[in-house]
Amino acid sequence: RMGLACAVCQIPARKDEDRYAANMVSAKKGGLVPLSGTCDAQVGDTVCLGIYDGHGGKGSADLLEARLHKNIFSYMAKSQGETQADSKNSRAESRRLEEMKVEGSGKGHIPTNKNIKDSYAAIDAVCKEQAKFCGSCAVDVFITLQEDGSRFVKCSWVGDSRAASFRDARYKRFADLTKDHNLLREDEKKRVIQHGKTHGGAIVTRRTNRHGEPVGPWAVFSSPPNEGNNLSLMMTRSIGDGHHSKAVIPEPEITEFVVKKDEHVRLVIASDGLWRVFQNKGVRKMLKHAPNPIRAANRLAVESVYRTQRHTQYKLDDVTIMVVDIVASVSEADTES
Repeated sequence: RMGLACAVCQIPARKDEDRYAANMVSAKKGGLVPLSGTCDAQVGDTVCLGIYDGHGGKGSADLLEARLHKNIFSYMAKSQGETQADSKNSRAESRRLEEMKVEGSGKGHIPTNKNIKDSYAAIDAVCKEQAKFCGSCAVDVFITLQEDGSRFVKCSWVGDSRAASFRDARYKRFADLTKDHNLLREDEKKRVIQHGKTHGGAIVTRRTNRHGEPVGPWAVFSSPPNEGNNLSLMMTRSIGDGHHSKAVIPEPEITEFVVKKDEHVRLVIASDGLWRVFQNKGVRKMLKHAPNPIRAANRLAVESVYRTQRHTQYKLDDVTIMVVDIVASVSEADTES
């Protein structure tokens, strides 16, 4: 058994642009199936969780919800017939997983980094064609049951939706699994500026008022704010956004780690409706009083809306929160989802 319990709480705002997906790749059921109720898992099965925070419309987030996980595992199936040259990459991936002490790395349904990146690129192309005027952030978590009972966790993301892990008694040890793609990151800012110098179509600046004074946040423009289409993004990576600068790319960053058989880890995956009013320390205070993922997700979502309305100048935003407990055995987890 996987030893995993998952709950999601979603409070939509007026625009209703958040989406989420929860699936499992099951050898027993022969493919990707929705994750609901109580599910039996075998060694090599993978739980796939994702949150997609749309902007400019819901089209890209809808496509991600419907297709991304299917695409990732379609790419995995295609990679079984890879060429001999590609097999060198496959062996390199296996060696890397073995160094992390991931059991059965050549078995089961662990998506490779290439599978994930190729799938993000493919869905980005579809979004640019079918949902031309909108885009979406994405954060995905893949949890695979290993032969020794441990769970291999892989997290991929673009944009400013986040995932964090909380461990030990009362969740006193916590860490980000993701790092926002925005201009506050010097590496991302440098990449965007270099793209503009090399290829054009990328400017990091602020808008100006009628007096020529800078106003608003720093953002990525495809042309000076008073010229061209005047569109901008504060994030430096996203899915879709075909009318924005080509310096805003869909390539995800990926992190991975192993949860031991007897270890308890709680994951929080959420859109920025949570993270703009909560830091990890504040999330931890809520988690330690929540006995199961359902209670935790509900409390965090409601408190996020309350804080946004009462303590900030922000407009009310969609809030989508997944809380995942990875525990030593199913008997220790609330199996509702």
